[in-house]
This record gives sequence, structure tokens and C-alpha cells, in this order.
Amino acid sequence: MTQPQNQASANTLIFIPDISGFTKFVNETEIDHAKHIIEELLEVLIDSNEIGLDLSEIEGDALLFYRNGKAPTTAELLAQIQRMYVNFHAHLKKYDTHRICSCGACCSATNLSLKFVAHYGQVVNKTVKGRTKLFGKDVIVAHRLLKNKVESDEYSLFSNDLVRACATWLQLEEVSWAPVGHIEEVYDFGKAKYCYIGLEALEEHIPEPKKEDYSMPGLTSKFMECGSVIEAPVDLVFDVLSDMGFRHEWLTHVKDGDQLNHQISQNGSSHRCVIKGDKSDPTMVAHGFDFAPNKITFVETNHRDKSASVWVLQSIGKGLTRLEYTMYCKPNFFKKALFNLMMKKKYDKINDANLKLLNEYCKGLVAKGRNHSHRIVLPKSVLHVESIAA
Repeated sequence: MTQPQNQASANTLIFIPDISGFTKFVNETEIDHAKHIIEELLEVLIDSNEIGLDLSEIEGDALLFYRNGKAPTTAELLAQIQRMYVNFHAHLKKYDTHRICSCGACCSATNLSLKFVAHYGQVVNKTVKGRTKLFGKDVIVAHRLLKNKVESDEYSLFSNDLVRACATWLQLEEVSWAPVGHIEEVYDFGKAKYCYIGLEALEEHIPEPKKEDYSMPGLTSKFMECGSVIEAPVDLVFDVLSDMGFRHEWLTHVKDGDQLNHQISQNGSSHRCVIKGDKSDPTMVAHGFDFAPNKITFVETNHRDKSASVWVLQSIGKGLTRLEYTMYCKPNFFKKALFNLMMKKKYDKINDANLKLLNEYCKGLVAKGRNHSHRIVLPKSVLHVESIAA
């Protein structure tokens, strides 16, 4: 068993970005999707580190950063806060415009907010199995300061110990984007003075999501197509079909699916179909989701091979779904003729086997009264006609 290695106490910046509204978000929405959304946001904050912070802990809805040595300057810390805040909300904006899931977690994610606590004091670093953990009274103080009397959802709090340690802190009033407030509170460790600024003024720096076009022009030649009736409701079939990491379970020619850029499918979700396990394996980008009453259409584009796969799911009542798949490429008479002559029968057999496996899996879920784990929730309008017919 590895024993902790203690280091001497050091002057340390303790910096905690905390996602506000996390508890309510998790308690009142779908836990699986909430978990993925929070994980993505924490990764955004970690990737936004630009002042040499070290990560000690991921604490559910917060990150515990630290930096040994002299206190940061006012400008340095404010720039770090602005970068994290802007990237955090830019990610939420893009998520809201790209999402396809209508569950409570996905629909309410934009209500999450962000606050920061910065403190400075003596900290002991202990290394346990290669991971540095922080110990000491000032670590406790920093966490206690998360519970405070600041009447704002988004703010940055700076302890008086940090203010005293920073020679440039008197400039805060001059360089801050918001008025500076001052509060003194009594905690279990004694009195604590701190100042704070609101973050609302930073909203003007949050960029609007770019409209991304994942399609490819000129893919007009129908190269391959297949279809089948799946013995399951359209929403369940779509949930399975849109789970990119699950594709290898029913695509017989695919060994695995990896390199997912999003755990929750959305416009722009990409994944690699592992066939040979080398650079020749295609990366597919899902987009163009269209939801109509009892009908769902979306596209997966392979930019390397210059092809697009169009999926159409049509509810035909009584828990049945008509699934159609069509692959389009750029017009090439010789390429298509060669495929029809030498490869078409082989791929027809593969596609028939794939759809049979998909049907067996979906049918099995229905028989057991279970849902697929991906849990994409469709807009209510998609199931409107079927619900009336039922």
C-alpha cells in the first residue's frame, strides 16, 4: 500500500470554480444526462486553465485548483475568471442550439451558473499514488467561503487573505468590470472578510454559437439502400440507433465505436467505426435531425470517403417502426457499376444481418419492458399520431 508523501507547508492560491444549481439540476432532472452535462462543463473549465493552476480534486460540481508560490496579480486572476466564465457559457449556448434530446436535464442545462472562490494561505501537499491532495486549515476556509451572503447567482469571491497577499490588489476597484462589494461573516473557524464582484457584465463577451454545416454538397447518387420493419416503437428504435457507442453491438462488420465527442447525441456528434483498427476506419458525423409526427430523419456524413447515410424512421402503428437506410455518394458511373457487379450481394447480406440484430435487440427490450440506456427523449409532437391511434 502506497503511503502518503508529505511536503512542507507552502503559500498557496486555492481557487474553486463551482457550478451553481447542480443539486437542483440533478435532483429534478434525468440523472444520466445531468451527469454527462456536468462532466463536459468541468472539462471545459479544466481546459480553460491558463495561469498554471494544478488540479487537486474534482468535487462533484466543483474543481479544487491550487498554485504554490506568490499570490497572483489582480489582472492575472481576473483574466482567468473571465476565460473560464466565457468558455463555460459558450459551451452551454452551443449545447442548447445543438441538442436533440428533450429530457429535463438537456432542456434546463442553460439555467446552470458559475461562481468562483479564491483564497490564499498555508497548505500542505500530500501525494497519494501520484495524486497531490491539499490539507490544512486554509483548504477548509476556502470551502466554507462557498457558503456566503453574496446575493448573486454568479460572482467571484476573494478572501481578505488573498487581498493582503497581492501587492496589486488595490487596483481591483479600477480594473474590475463590476462594483466591488465587501462582507464580513462569522464561520466556525472565526471571522472572515472578503470582497466580491458580480459576473453578469461578462455576458457580453460570450460568443453566439456558429452555425455549422456538416453536410457535403454533390452527394446525389444513391449508392446503397436497405430497410426493414423493427418490432418496437419509433422512440425506442431511435434511442438505440442514435447511440453511436452502441453501434458495434448490432453492426456485424464493426468491432467497436470510439472517439465520441459527445456522450449525449446531438447535431455534430461524431464517432469512429472501428472496423480494422487503423486510420482507414471511417469517422461519422451525425446532423440534420428532423422530427415530425411519427417520423424521424437524420444524416451521418463521412467526410473522408465523401458519403452520406440517411436514416428514416417511420412509425407504422402498434409499436412497429419502418426503418430505411440509404447511402449517397458523388455520381461515379464506373464506381457504382463495379460495386453492383462485385460487392452489392455481399453488402445486402450484411445489411440484412445488421437489421435483424437491431430488431432482435429492440424487440427484446419491449418484451422485458425496458428502455435502452442512451435515453434520448423525443419531442412530444413526434409521437402525437401514434398515441392517438393507440
